[in-house]
Amino acid sequence: MNITINTKILQKHNLSLGEFLVMLLGYFDINIEDSLNNVIKKSLAEKNVLKDIDIILSNNSKDLIAQILLESNEKIINSDIDFEDLAVQLMNCYPKGNKPGTTYPWRGTIDVITHKLMTLVAVHNFTFTPEEAIQATKEYVSSFKQPDTSMLLLRSFLLTTKRASIDKFSDIDSLFMTYIENNR
Repeated sequence: MNITINTKILQKHNLSLGEFLVMLLGYFDINIEDSLNNVIKKSLAEKNVLKDIDIILSNNSKDLIAQILLESNEKIINSDIDFEDLAVQLMNCYPKGNKPGTTYPWRGTIDVITHKLMTLVAVHNFTFTPEEAIQATKEYVSSFKQPDTSMLLLRSFLLTTKRASIDKFSDIDSLFMTYIENNR
């Protein structure tokens, strides 16, 4: 496993390296002792009442750690893609509103779509250009006469993963990748 921590990304999220390392240890269920009080002061974690030197991370804190690790990845840092801008462009390819019979929006949120795109590049080593991404998304959406329940939400079209453990994915599904590969 390779972990890259970019201190500029930590500054963006108002975290010191020591504080992030404490959170990272909790993320990987490693016993911790140092910097616990600073993380608790920032309300990113709470003391575990069942163990003296351990923390419990909220889902929001876990999401923050995952986002920092993703944004710190060299493939993301060195990419020419503006992932947020591309997320907006892909969202605009999708219909507005919610998928029929659900409360889920077709387009999702910029944060979720950006995260999915970055994950494809950083975690799954899938490279694509913005043009390929937009073309694949438009082709997928236009393959339906009108949006119906069989059409995937944008986030699911991009990437669906099933986690085997914290740092390993057992299975991924991406029609987005399939469309791009087929177009190549």
